[in-house]
Amino acid sequence: MRFSVVLVVAGLVFALVLPSLSQNSRKKAEPEQSSFGGEEVPGIPFIKRPVPIPPAVLEILKQDDTVKGCLSDNEPTREKPFSSWFVASGVHLDGPNEGDLVVLPSPEAGPSYPCFHSASGIQRLWVFRNTAKKYNLVLTTFANGIVILKPEHSGRRDIQGLTAGSAGRFITTIFYRFDGSQYQKYQEQTTEQK
Repeated sequence: MRFSVVLVVAGLVFALVLPSLSQNSRKKAEPEQSSFGGEEVPGIPFIKRPVPIPPAVLEILKQDDTVKGCLSDNEPTREKPFSSWFVASGVHLDGPNEGDLVVLPSPEAGPSYPCFHSASGIQRLWVFRNTAKKYNLVLTTFANGIVILKPEHSGRRDIQGLTAGSAGRFITTIFYRFDGSQYQKYQEQTTEQK
């Protein structure tokens, strides 16, 4: 009798734990999102798996000139607090141990559309590096989207900004490399779409 109780308990534990382990392994196997764009960018998704934005990052965003302009024209409210103006995704600019962030304007809860976007869908984007529990703003740009690339320089992955001009007829690509403290533009090219 005692042996059968042990078997039943072991079976229940096995039945409950095994599915959660396989779900966790599937979650870990999902590739990290590496391309980020506004809602109107074909082929470049918006943030798929949003993460909470740390208060320190929100404080840094308040110092951004574009954000300051938005704040002067749009008062955060209880229904639309400042934190709701943005959405973030976790990325790894330097291997799996560094939890960095890409931050985009929120398409749903933020201030008026022109605040962070142009009429052609070009928007403000921010990239934050997490070092020793402190976030540093390492890239601020206007683009339709960005892609975190595989090549690395100075120990961090390169970033590509994409901007469509003349109703999508021309695509401008800007490549950024990490210089040890910030991302700097190192190459720009414009191609005509046919």
